[in-house]
Amino acid sequence: MQNEPSGDYYDYTKTMKPERPWLLPWHQKYVYRIMHAMRGGLGEHTADPEMTAGRPPEHAYVYGDGKIATRYLTFEQSLEVIKRVHHLTCGTPQIVLLTGWQYEGHDSKYPSWAGVNEHLKRPQDATALDSLRWLIREARQYNCLATLHINMFDAYEDSPLFDEYVAKDIMAKDKDGKLIVGNRWWGMDCYHVSYTQEWKHGLAQKRIDDLIAMVPEIQENHCVYVDAMLGARKADQKGPISPYLGYSKEEEARTMRKIFRYWRDKEVNVAGEHVWGIRVDRFIGLQAHTASQMEHIKDIPDALMCGNPSHFGFTTVTEPEGFQERFWIEFLPWFDKNNPNGGEALEAMKAGTDICMPALWCEEPTVIAYSKEGYEEKRWKLPADWSGVEKVAVARVTGDGAEPVGEVAVVDGSVVLSVGAGEVLRLRVGV
Repeated sequence: MQNEPSGDYYDYTKTMKPERPWLLPWHQKYVYRIMHAMRGGLGEHTADPEMTAGRPPEHAYVYGDGKIATRYLTFEQSLEVIKRVHHLTCGTPQIVLLTGWQYEGHDSKYPSWAGVNEHLKRPQDATALDSLRWLIREARQYNCLATLHINMFDAYEDSPLFDEYVAKDIMAKDKDGKLIVGNRWWGMDCYHVSYTQEWKHGLAQKRIDDLIAMVPEIQENHCVYVDAMLGARKADQKGPISPYLGYSKEEEARTMRKIFRYWRDKEVNVAGEHVWGIRVDRFIGLQAHTASQMEHIKDIPDALMCGNPSHFGFTTVTEPEGFQERFWIEFLPWFDKNNPNGGEALEAMKAGTDICMPALWCEEPTVIAYSKEGYEEKRWKLPADWSGVEKVAVARVTGDGAEPVGEVAVVDGSVVLSVGAGEVLRLRVGV
């Protein structure tokens, strides 16, 4: 391959910066996911009949029949989620990971990404792909970059690519050439891809190129989420992915670096699921964001690699339990800490599960007051740059937008507020 990306290790310690500047400020984004659908299951093609027998009858579908176990959110409903998050968070910059968008739902038909879930389509669109692309474009009006949750490691027998990948020895096999079942998800055998073998056949590159051609909005939004970017099988975490091929974990990691760099050449940053443990490199400076294992990057500045607090998954239009509490108590201080203008003494703006803190993503100066338990007549100091303000306009934050509730006088740079349990109030300069 001409101009093939390097597989060399990137030593981030020399600059404490990414290898190439991130295309997005991940440490200033709220990253969460929407679960669209779960696959229906494949009763007859599992090596675990006991698991299949234990599934609810309505889930025990014959594989490849196009059915799904659960449809949570259509593409049209997902826009309502994005809009609601926009209102609930006073317009925070979002990245949402669309999960279960393909074929029959979450995890279905990997390694192929070529089919969009027909059960999620809008009635007025010609194809489900049209609806998916519509959602990604429409999300932008709510300060939201929507992208796809994909997987480059897992594979299933009903995939249109399965036979080709088996024939080219891309699937993990034992030393005798027999396929290895790497895991079982949703009552189905899950096999694994050797990154190195797929790359050598040019098929990793083709998967990426074809997906960007199918959904160019991924490239326009500069982000994608790659699930299970692992360097070994769960059952043999020290050995090679495919004993038949014998590529070491280090060789597979070298190819994984090529994959990260190939995405970056396509103007796309990769977020992922893992950081450490089952792979030999954290890929600091190549992987922009992680949705898990944040304890393994405590030594890394968030601007170099991060995972934001309060990562939720939506399965309904309304927010999950605890969303507001965790967003305001965990995410808001994290965002302010990472913001160039976040120099205020944060400890003075947070008391247990009560906060009164600037939302620095807002174009208009904004302070958010939230309380988990509620309180009466509590005094809060306003930010120093609010000096000279005599009153603030107060609005209650809801999923449908802000509801004005009156004004509060500013005395000696402070306000006295009463906040109900679980209530979010937005403070802006009164007019």
